[in-house]
Amino acid sequence: ILENKSLMIPDWIKSSAHSWSQGKISDSDFTKGLEYLIEQKILQIPTQTDNEQKIPSWIKTNASWWAEGKIGNADFVKGIQYLIENGIIRV
Repeated sequence: ILENKSLMIPDWIKSSAHSWSQGKISDSDFTKGLEYLIEQKILQIPTQTDNEQKIPSWIKTNASWWAEGKIGNADFVKGIQYLIENGIIRV
């Protein structure tokens, strides 16, 4: 897990997370944004797996809370790390 306390995540990801948490965009579209962050090394995740799974509902809740400022970037990133470590997002 990343320990960086000043994670910089583009504002458009927060908007995308909010839209996704409200069902306005698909899981696929949301994960494309996350994959972009990883490819651009904005999020650096050490683990890679090949299993495909459905995104847990609590991740959507986290996205909503993050978009509304209820949780910080670090907590949001922990959820993204979970998705990668569990093979839900492949990098």
